[in-house]
Amino acid sequence: MTWPFENDTGAIVKKLAKRSLASEKRRNRMVVIAVALAAFLVCLSAVISVSIAQIQRNQVADTYEAVFTGVEADHVAALKDLPELARVGEYYLLGQEHSGQGYNASYVYCDSDMVYIARSQMELVKGELPAKANEVAVSEYFLSAYGLGARIGETVRLDTESFHGSYIVTGILSNAGEKEANLCAIAVSKAALTQWAGFDPAGYRAYVHFKNDRQFDQETMAARCREIAAQFGSAHVGMNSNYFASNSKSIDFVTVFGIAALVLAGGYVVIQSIFRISVNDKIQSYGQLRTIGATPRQIRRIVKKESGRLGGIGILMGVLLGVGGGLLLFPKGFHGGYYGVAVLLTVMVCWFMVSISVHRPVKIAANISPLEAMRFSAGQEKVHNRKKHRKLSPISMGFANFGRDRKKSVSIAVSLSLGGILLLVVSSMVLTRSPEQAARLFFPDGDIKIYLSSEQPEEEIMAAGNPLNEELRQEILSVDGVTDVLATRRSLHGKFRTSESAEAGMCDMLTDANCMDVEAALVSGAMPADTHSVLLSTGYQKHHADMDVGAAMELTLGQKTVTVTISGLFDASKAANGHGALAMDSAALFAPEELFHEIHPEIGSFDYSWSIVNDPGKAEFVESRLKELVSGRSNLGMDTIDAHIEYEKMQSSIIFGSLQALSWLIFLFGVVNLINTTLSNQMSRKRENSILRSVGLTGKQLCRMSVTEGMCHALFAALTVVILGLPISMAVCAEVSKKSFAGAVVPYQFPFLQMGLFLLVLFGMEVVLSVWMVRRQKKQSLVEQMRA
Repeated sequence: MTWPFENDTGAIVKKLAKRSLASEKRRNRMVVIAVALAAFLVCLSAVISVSIAQIQRNQVADTYEAVFTGVEADHVAALKDLPELARVGEYYLLGQEHSGQGYNASYVYCDSDMVYIARSQMELVKGELPAKANEVAVSEYFLSAYGLGARIGETVRLDTESFHGSYIVTGILSNAGEKEANLCAIAVSKAALTQWAGFDPAGYRAYVHFKNDRQFDQETMAARCREIAAQFGSAHVGMNSNYFASNSKSIDFVTVFGIAALVLAGGYVVIQSIFRISVNDKIQSYGQLRTIGATPRQIRRIVKKESGRLGGIGILMGVLLGVGGGLLLFPKGFHGGYYGVAVLLTVMVCWFMVSISVHRPVKIAANISPLEAMRFSAGQEKVHNRKKHRKLSPISMGFANFGRDRKKSVSIAVSLSLGGILLLVVSSMVLTRSPEQAARLFFPDGDIKIYLSSEQPEEEIMAAGNPLNEELRQEILSVDGVTDVLATRRSLHGKFRTSESAEAGMCDMLTDANCMDVEAALVSGAMPADTHSVLLSTGYQKHHADMDVGAAMELTLGQKTVTVTISGLFDASKAANGHGALAMDSAALFAPEELFHEIHPEIGSFDYSWSIVNDPGKAEFVESRLKELVSGRSNLGMDTIDAHIEYEKMQSSIIFGSLQALSWLIFLFGVVNLINTTLSNQMSRKRENSILRSVGLTGKQLCRMSVTEGMCHALFAALTVVILGLPISMAVCAEVSKKSFAGAVVPYQFPFLQMGLFLLVLFGMEVVLSVWMVRRQKKQSLVEQMRA
């Protein structure tokens, strides 16, 4: 603001700032790079967070909030007529059957509303759903592998037990993961369903989507669904917990602010150092301006305009790179409003960073008096703690140069060590939570598991004759390399509900073999003392407060329901026993053996999963032979430790790889500061170095002196990383180990490879910069350098 009695010097200030910018192109590049890097990191992290949240919302948006099971076709029709429901999908799961061609066929019936609701899992990409008994819609994988490349309107051959013969293809389905599981999805018509031998009129499922779903919470919808279910008699209703979790999930700005804090720390040190060196180099120019009448306020405005223009350019570049990177990584997560918030957050954080970074240099420039400015000479700072009669050598002179400006040395060490400390912590975490150790949690006994895997309920399979029987055990034991077969899980799928909440999951049997492990995972309450007491996973109690110790709930295993009491809660991470990479069928409940026999006395064997103990030297042969055994039997699946290791490696590369990339990017702040400081030091010491050369200092000695100073900076930064980073990484790794390995603390491993690479870059950069600057100076004559 300019008062009426003041002269408006804004145009002069702008011209001076513009000329100052034109005279310091190297500094400008360094500032723009530092700001752009900071803006890129903040913007990319914010964009990724909002993109992931948006993708999760897109997956559940306009799908379903609840599912009614055990309903008849007329009940589904009645649901379609309810005014509060926007969409009702009709679905019937016929189950899996093994084909003589070697694949497993998963037969389903669904209507068009159901196809739309389940579009994220199964999509009708071409054609239409079947309407006649001799029509089917099949997957692309089936047509390419077993359908002889048939197209819509042509016939394919099915050779399973329930469906065999020629069928006309009316549509093509897209179903993820079919090739890996060798499981082909086949949709049949309602006419074929009603003619199927195993058809149950009350076996339909209805997936419902409410109108104005954003105006109701889960409790309101669940209460309304229970009222509707009561009209159908025994119909069970379950709420889609993924829908409510994803729909109400907030954006993870905690991670964004954590990254922003690291970026602020690194950027602040670097930008302040760059401007402080720039102000020192031009301090005499500011003194001359003061002698001709420039006020401290005008000097301050000149430096601020320089920083504002450079900061604006850097922020713009960083935002464009961040948004572009987010779109490239998650194109389906774009949301204009959320991206706008991410960009606004980036601009605010980075503008604040630039403003506080230049505060100290601006103060120095504005407060310098004309006389002090004339006496000041950059590069002639006092050497601290200089001893008299010191023997001069290139090495000792390098040490002396390193000690000239302690603030500059500390600035370089801090900017370099931030990325180094983060890299040390992340790399140590990677070694602590190795994929092999994480996968071994699911395979404590052997490297292979064989388990029940079918769309049919487990109790029906077990009642008809559990395929995990003595005959199969003997066949497995006869395989060369197999030493033992252990029944590790006896389990049934269960549904459990209180008066307010309803959930579903696997209910495992408490046996003598797992009792001690389950008791070790207990976090509250006590082990079951009677037949009608159960243990519940803490994950369900966190989402449903009424599912706590002492609460009564209805447990349904199959078609039979009993009332049980929750005697205790167990930590699911300490009792992880699921199959597949995601372990979706891990135990949700543990119940006494007597309860299983009371509910299902007709079942002789409740075996759900076997662990195969084998000779490590014959692992490949055992795995291939067991695959043959499993592929020839329906309702069985096989899980291997190698599949879990690959999944853990993928997860580690995503999570820890991202953190390592972040640490290297933050390390770039230090590299920018190092380059700027090294170049500024050498530029300011041209006259000094030329005088030394004129009195006999050779080019090789000058190079040794410069390299020594650079090595001091690198060594100081490396020591900072070790002294501060090692205790932090050891503490973090101990916590990671406890959470990953059920409370056990594994020995700490130092990441020699990653830190060796870090030190190589650090010391190599110093050597290269020092040698390059000395060679550049040697190209100029001593007279030219002394005149500069």
